[in-house]
Amino acid sequence: MVTGTSERPAGERGLSAGELAVTRQLLIHGPATRGDLGDRLNLSYASMSRLARALILGGMASEDLEPAAAIGRPRQILTAVPSARHVVGVKLTGDTAYGVVCDMFGEVKATARAALPRPGEDGGVPVAPTVKVIAQLSNRLAPKVPSVDGIGVAVGGVVADRSVVREGTFLGWRDVDLAEPLRDRTRLPIIVTNDVTALAREQLWFGAGRTHSTFGIVTVGAGLGVGVVREGIALEALIDNGHLLAHSPVDTSGPRCSLGHRGCAAAYVNREDLERHASAAAGRPVRLDDLVQARAAGDQAAARRLDDAARALGHVVASFAGALQTTCIVLGGEDVAAFTDSPALQAAIDDRLRPGPFETQRCTLDLLTTPLTFTDWARGAAVAGIQHVLGA
Repeated sequence: MVTGTSERPAGERGLSAGELAVTRQLLIHGPATRGDLGDRLNLSYASMSRLARALILGGMASEDLEPAAAIGRPRQILTAVPSARHVVGVKLTGDTAYGVVCDMFGEVKATARAALPRPGEDGGVPVAPTVKVIAQLSNRLAPKVPSVDGIGVAVGGVVADRSVVREGTFLGWRDVDLAEPLRDRTRLPIIVTNDVTALAREQLWFGAGRTHSTFGIVTVGAGLGVGVVREGIALEALIDNGHLLAHSPVDTSGPRCSLGHRGCAAAYVNREDLERHASAAAGRPVRLDDLVQARAAGDQAAARRLDDAARALGHVVASFAGALQTTCIVLGGEDVAAFTDSPALQAAIDDRLRPGPFETQRCTLDLLTTPLTFTDWARGAAVAGIQHVLGA
């Protein structure tokens, strides 16, 4: 069995803890004075000045006078430099590698894609040719930026030690160390991560994490996935990759999922299960897009099926928020619009939030929706790569 390591190779040390803390503040919250940063991070003036000088000398930050104030001396404003680092992000599906290259703020500078090799006789996508495809994508994207400082790769499944794909759901992989051969080939820092975890890391710095220290991610597409950010830390190892939530019961008289559970959330929400039930009812192949179009045309049967799915997803969201004790859930994925367009989603959440007659506490839940393309998934991988390169 392949084993990974949590030790960073030489050359992947990133910033010091203090430098990372200041840089993270600048990336998430924008420009600030040394004094403001010192107050936020509980740093002395001398320590903050030392860190600011180091970041400026290293090209990570710049410092300029704010516009002349009406009263008093203009203050020095510290700002992160977007071009200080550039990272390639790659999202792997079962047959395609989607790539982006981003600056330190996660802004996409260029995109590319390439086909993956066909699965072998064992059903798995060959690893060595996949490494070659990722390296070639990086080479294609590199001329679009001054330099490439690292690569982040996101896959569906279970990843250990930022390196080993324990279970590659769509690639047919088991215990594949992807980071080591990719690092050997490119000589760059590499992070391999679960795709929803990468999205959680992206949201932590550039999305929901700006206003919530604890929040959950729920994605709907080929499967139902979850990510967790707890007290400002994106959890990289989940016990079940969303399996427990996906198969939580919704209606004991409902349809069966592919694992045989009757009326669980997956039976309603998973694309494969949803399309299978719709096809059986119609007596012909029916895709999710067909249901969405039929609903728009006034088909009540299609509307009811999508309402049932939206209601099941609402229960997943409410249960996840309650378990995390958070007031924020990010709902994303390729299929999310099909369900958020149904009022049944919010109705199910509102019903779960409704207090009892003798309860005075009123719960609220911010539901942030972000439809995702494969380029967006690749951006999540790039942001995870940025954080890895910086030392997070």
